[in-house]
Amino acid sequence: MTPPDIIENFHWLQAPGPGWGWGVWLSFLAGLVLLAGGIWHFLRKKGRGRLLSATPPHQTALRALHELRQKLSEENQREFVVEVSQIVRVYIQARFGVRAPHRSTGEFLREVHSGEPLLRDHRESLGVFLGQCDLVKFARRHVVREQMNRLLDSAQRFVEATIPHPQPAAAAAEKGS
Repeated sequence: MTPPDIIENFHWLQAPGPGWGWGVWLSFLAGLVLLAGGIWHFLRKKGRGRLLSATPPHQTALRALHELRQKLSEENQREFVVEVSQIVRVYIQARFGVRAPHRSTGEFLREVHSGEPLLRDHRESLGVFLGQCDLVKFARRHVVREQMNRLLDSAQRFVEATIPHPQPAAAAAEKGS
């Protein structure tokens, strides 16, 4: 036989009493809806997840490069170079699925060499671009406004050259069969 004090400890297993009416359940449900809405809003505002953002990666990258061009100044050359490099790396990750933002240039270029054919075609120019950025970021090389413009132009040309073009319906149908 079970001692009575152990049985009394299981009183929480009983169904809720008469205090749990419709008002409590509706309040609970409303709270869940508000919480889900808040999470959705936060994720959408922060741009997390591809499913919540319908903006193509090339549009995001080109807009960011345009905004960066407006802030071009030799006083913030290192920050500028870090940002232009990051824009290209984030674009590559979003467009091709290659983890670029948190890798060294060498690691990233080795993966590009064996990966996406479109990226392989641009590997050399991408290597030159990232190498120039690395010289400023890590070797503290000084760049002038003209060089900063060339880096922006190079980044913009890369993004524009790798924009996905929609396939005609006939070609897509042949590819699918």
